[in-house]
Amino acid sequence: MTRLARGFTLVEVMIALSIFALAATAAVMASSQHLSNLSYMQEKTMARLAASNALARMTLAYPPENGDSGSELIADQYWPWRASVSKTATAGVYQVVVSVYEPRQESSVISGPSADARELHQLARFLGPQSATDQRSVNNNEWDD
Repeated sequence: MTRLARGFTLVEVMIALSIFALAATAAVMASSQHLSNLSYMQEKTMARLAASNALARMTLAYPPENGDSGSELIADQYWPWRASVSKTATAGVYQVVVSVYEPRQESSVISGPSADARELHQLARFLGPQSATDQRSVNNNEWDD
């Protein structure tokens, strides 16, 4: 009987299974790492949105107050944030840094982050008063100037 007619030996089958097991392990590890990165990026994106929303609220409530805190509801989760406000050398212009922390599930979250919360994202912006022409246009609805 020829070698092809006999089939594979036990050693050849074991080597083939070992190679397959190594390849499968590498594929599972890569897939696991990808899912972990995907979750991390989703969390960072939501934290970035929460920081942007908080800065928009602070812009509307000019002048900003140091130590402001709250939470933003995004994707059915409450993302707590805390703002740090610093005066600049220019009168009426403030540097605002909003820090967003890991989300909470409670629907009654009104205050900022807990003391042991992990910070996920920071967003900074300079806020200043509106110019006189912008204020006049908003107050008198003179949009054609």
